[in-house]
This record gives sequence, C-alpha cells and structure tokens, in this order.
Amino acid sequence: IGVSPSRGVFQRWFLYPPDKTPHFHPNETTLAWLYRTYPTLPPAERPLECTLRPGEVLYFPDRWWHATLNLDTSVFISTFLG
Repeated sequence: IGVSPSRGVFQRWFLYPPDKTPHFHPNETTLAWLYRTYPTLPPAERPLECTLRPGEVLYFPDRWWHATLNLDTSVFISTFLG
C-alpha cells in the first residue's frame, strides 16, 4: 500500500491501476514527462489525477503505478517496505 501525507506543499499525483500500462519513464523527471509525454496521450490512456493540499493524505493500493509533481518547493523522502 502507499500513503502520502502532504505536509505544507501542494502535490499533483498521477496514478495508473495495476491493469494499465503506465507511460512513465524511469529516467525522466515527472516534470519532463508532464511536458513531453502527457500532452500526447489520448484521454483513455491518461492516468487518474488528483492534487493534494497541505494536510491531506492520499492512500493508493499495492501495485498502483504513480508519479508525483511537487507544486511548491519541498523535500520528500520515500521508502519501500516489503
């Protein structure tokens, strides 16, 4: 599972369920993906999206693909627990 609290920053999230193939590239930043790839995606191939506001928490189930774009200056630490 994934849980992401937004602490004082706005974050734009892009999510694909496990049965969809994401169009993210591991060597590309989310910002570069947003400008280069996202506009070329047909609506049916675009990810689910939301914007987290300060104090909100996003839960996403195991095996969901995701990318995050911080809309403010921030520091983010991520870890995977197995």
